[in-house]
Amino acid sequence: MKLRRTLLPSLAAVALALLVAACSKPTEASPEAAKTGAASTPGVDGRRVDVTVGPGGYSPATIEAKQGEALVLRFNRTAKGDCLAQVVFPDLKITRDLPLNTPVEIPIKADKPGKIAFQCGMAMVHGSINVSGS
Repeated sequence: MKLRRTLLPSLAAVALALLVAACSKPTEASPEAAKTGAASTPGVDGRRVDVTVGPGGYSPATIEAKQGEALVLRFNRTAKGDCLAQVVFPDLKITRDLPLNTPVEIPIKADKPGKIAFQCGMAMVHGSINVSGS
């Protein structure tokens, strides 16, 4: 019984350390991502949606949109750690750095019905825009 009391907390601590280490790996932005890393998008119109990037991931993680709708997603990262330091829209080939406590606006056009996925730079945290047909 004594072994169990000391072994389980130790294993839990090791698992947590491995998870933190995985999320703390430095991310490398591609040259294309560096070109698109603007912190805001002045003059872009659309429905604004605030997305908090915190310890629990994206909030909201799912955003509803209508086909043809223009959106401006405003990401604000409140959690430290490199895992959430970028947001990537793989299908749209958009990558943006998310500085801590600095809002970053990303314009999105919901052109066709379906899902537009987004994720952290390490593809561990996910969200989506669900686009319904008109």
